[in-house]
Amino acid sequence: MCDKCKDGVHLKITKDHRILNIKDMGKQEVSKDTIIFSDVKCDEHSQQACCLFCNTCNKFICPKCITKVHNGHELIEEEDYNKGKVELKPKQKSEIKLEISKYYTTDLINIHLIAVCSDGSMWMADNLNSKLQHVKLKENRTEVITSLNTQIWGIGKTHSNNILVTTDETKLKQINTVTGEITDSRYDVKPLYPLGIHVTSDHRVIIGAWSRGKAFPATGRRVVVVMDQEGKQLKEYEHDNHKKPLFSLPTFLTSTKRLFTYPAFVTSTSKGNICVVDILDNDGRGEVVILSPGGDILGTYTGHPDVNTEKDPFTPAGILTTLSDNIVVTDGNNHLLHILSDQGQIITYYNLSDMGIIYPHSLALSTTGTIYIGCASKKESPDTTKAKLLS
Repeated sequence: MCDKCKDGVHLKITKDHRILNIKDMGKQEVSKDTIIFSDVKCDEHSQQACCLFCNTCNKFICPKCITKVHNGHELIEEEDYNKGKVELKPKQKSEIKLEISKYYTTDLINIHLIAVCSDGSMWMADNLNSKLQHVKLKENRTEVITSLNTQIWGIGKTHSNNILVTTDETKLKQINTVTGEITDSRYDVKPLYPLGIHVTSDHRVIIGAWSRGKAFPATGRRVVVVMDQEGKQLKEYEHDNHKKPLFSLPTFLTSTKRLFTYPAFVTSTSKGNICVVDILDNDGRGEVVILSPGGDILGTYTGHPDVNTEKDPFTPAGILTTLSDNIVVTDGNNHLLHILSDQGQIITYYNLSDMGIIYPHSLALSTTGTIYIGCASKKESPDTTKAKLLS
C-alpha cells in the first residue's frame, strides 16, 4: 500500500494488522512474529493457501501459481523468510529514458491508430473523421501515398507486410501494401465483431471482440480471441479459471453485479502474456489487464496515484510492448506515457506535456525499435488543426 491508501481506503481494514515497509520485509529485527504461509490465501486462486514467497514479483504464491507464472523466479520458503536469511527488496526500476527525436506534422486531425511497414512507411487512421492514410515520412511532415474514406477500429501488420484492419464486419479486412487492394482476410470472429488487433512474433492474431449492443453499461459478450496464421481459433479468453468474467467494471461505475468490458486495444509479450486495454466508460476511463497464456490475470493497472485521480482518471488508448518486454501505454487525457513491467507493474511514467506533447493516443513500434506516438486533437479543434506524429 501507499501512504494515501493506508490512511484512507484501508484504514479500517488494517487497523488490527501489522504493517511493514516493503524495504523491511523479511528482516528479523523488525518483527518478532512469524508469518505462516498457509494462512495467506492466494490472490489469484482464492481457495488455495500460499506456500512460497516470490521475491521476483514481491507476492505470496500458491502451488498453482508456481508452474504457470513464477517458474524460474526467485522463490523463498517459509523458514528462510521468517528467519531473515533472505532480505526481500522491491524490484529496482529499469533505466528507461524517453527522448523525442523527431516531430512530424500530418494531414489528419487525429491519429488514433498506426501500423509501421517494413519499408518505414505507415498506415494511420483518424476514426472521428473516417480517414485511413498510407504515408511516407519526410523531414518534418508526412507525404500521403493513399487516402481512404473508411472507419476502422484496429490495425496490425502481418509478417508478409500486409495490413489487417477491423471494420464493422465480423471478418477482418486485409490491405495489400503494394497494390492498395482491400480484401476479406481469413480471420473471422463471427458472431462477434472485432475491435483491437495485434499480430504476434509467431504469426498468431489476437483480437479484442464484442457482440455489440449498448457499450456502457454493456450487454452481450466481451472476448479476446487468439487465431493461428490460417485463421483457426486457438483460444478464447472470456472468463478466468474460476468462470468469472475476466474484464470487470468497478463497483463505482455500476450499481449492478454484472461484469463487462470493452477490449479496445491489445498487444502481447515475448512470454505470451496478453495485454488488454479495457475501456470502462464513455469518458475513456480504463485499465490494462495482463493475462497469462493460460488465462490467469497476472496484473491489472489502473494508473498511478500521483497523477491519476477521480478527477483525472487513467485513460489508456495506445499500447505496445518493447523489445525488452516493457509495456508502454498512452494516457491521452492526462498527456502521459506509462511504462509497465510485463506483468503490469508500474516502472515509471512521463508527463509528455512537459515536452510540449498533448493528447498522445496511438503507439507503434518499428522493426528497428523506434516507438512512434500518434497524437489526437481536442474535440472542438478546427478542421485546420493537424495532428502530430512523434518518434
